[in-house]
Amino acid sequence: THGGTYGGNAVSCAAAVASIQVMKEEKLIENSAAMGEVLTAGLRKIQEEYPEIGDVRGPGLMVGAEFTDGRGQPWTDRAKGVVKTAFQQERLILLTCGTHDNTIRWIPPLVVNEAQIKDGLARFERALAAK
Repeated sequence: THGGTYGGNAVSCAAAVASIQVMKEEKLIENSAAMGEVLTAGLRKIQEEYPEIGDVRGPGLMVGAEFTDGRGQPWTDRAKGVVKTAFQQERLILLTCGTHDNTIRWIPPLVVNEAQIKDGLARFERALAAK
């Protein structure tokens, strides 16, 4: 016999199958790829105005905007400040991540649409401008 905390059971297996069916029927993988392109392009456009965004990277809807100072070094304080301002002033919830905690991680839901991505980017840009 084999048992364990993470062992499968009929209910959890049925839920997994139903989730996969929804992902296929609603084309959530395709949406992730398309909206990821919108998000990445928008962040790169913002990067032109705010060079402290040293890099924008990631597949699909899991995108990171890395903050660096004028010498290309990690700028943790700036990233954390933008996250704080984005939440307090724009009600946009973002997180930092990475070895130096200087990358803002974007992980919107798979059902996100273009208008929502653009709204999030506008809020992010206002948080950047607020310094």
